[in-house]
Formats: sequence, structure tokens, C-alpha cells
Amino acid sequence: MLYLGANIRELRIKKGLTQEQLAYHLGVSSQTVSRWENGTTYPDIVMLPILADYFGISIDMLMGYAKECATEEREQFFSDIRDLEISQKIHRIREMLQLYPNDVYLQFSLANTLYSSASSPSHSPDAQGNSKQDNEEIETEISRLCSRILQSDKPGMQCGALRLLAMLAANRSDLDSAMKYVNELPSVYCGREVMAERVLHGLNFKQAIRKIYEA
Repeated sequence: MLYLGANIRELRIKKGLTQEQLAYHLGVSSQTVSRWENGTTYPDIVMLPILADYFGISIDMLMGYAKECATEEREQFFSDIRDLEISQKIHRIREMLQLYPNDVYLQFSLANTLYSSASSPSHSPDAQGNSKQDNEEIETEISRLCSRILQSDKPGMQCGALRLLAMLAANRSDLDSAMKYVNELPSVYCGREVMAERVLHGLNFKQAIRKIYEA
């Protein structure tokens, strides 16, 4: 648990919270949070999943275990699953994430594939009666994965996560949330203007640009 205290402090600051605010959300005292961050004491084992869930990360990541898949192994894996059906691909990626739970590229691959699954014809309301509930569960998982990706140090994957979140919100007709994610995209690096046009559907490109800078 060598990095646990430092990780809690970093995650708290990244979330814009004081020690008192974090303590309130977790139901502990601010002194307890201070001792965690200083390394004087460690959270009780039952508190670890609560902390991890609050920050939207895995327990391994919380404790500083950043085990990622080697580049060559990851590339071979993506090559192996490229032509699989979506359901098979999701199953294989989940298996790989059990081995490498903190690999951001695998996390994004799963989120992106889940989005494709939710968008496929087999999940349309006419195709199966429980598709709405299924899609809600899928969207929840995508959002959770994207939240973890946004806390990574991989700008390209962060951009991908923001794009997925924007499209999820647009699919729900939640234009305000969609544009919030779009406006977090760097203009050139992640194609903010292109994404704006996608989520604003009926607006033309010039109108989309205007909407961005009015926000």
C-alpha cells in the first residue's frame, strides 16, 4: 500500500475536493482522511472498494498497481479479435481486462465495442422487448469505463472517452450534456468542431461552431 495515501490525495485534488468534503462523502472524519494521505494509517479493507467506487477506478489502481498489457501483446490481441462478432469481441476483451484491469487501451476498446453493440439493429426496441433496459445497463458501463479513462495519462484515450460520452448524451437527446463533453475536447487534436456537428444533428457546420462558442 506504499502509494495508497498519495493516490488518495491526488484523486481528491483532481476531483476538486477538500479533505473535509471527501470525509463527508465517505462518512469519516477529516482527520482520518488526513492520516490516510500522510501515510500514518491506511483505510480499513472494507473502505477500499468504497474509495475505488467513489473515484471511479479499480482497487488495483487506487493502491498503485498500474499493471498494463505489453504493447506487442495488446496489438496481437486486437488483431486476433478484429473479425469476431461483437458479442464474442466483448467477451474476449472482458477476459483480457481481468488480466490487465488498468490497461486504458483495453478499457476504451470495451467501451467502444459496447457502444457499437448498443447501436446495432439487434438492440432496437422492435428487435427485443428488453432492449431499453439492456441499453441502459450498457450505457452505465460505458460511462463508468470512460470515467476511469479520463483519469488516465493517455490524451488520445481521453479524447475517445469524451467522444463516446458526448454521443451517449446526444442519443438521449441531452444536448446540454453532449455539448459539455464536446467543449472539453481540444479543438484540433480531438476534432471538437466535427463532434459538435455530429451531436447537434440538424444544425449545419457553421451553426455548430456558433453553438460551441456561445457555450
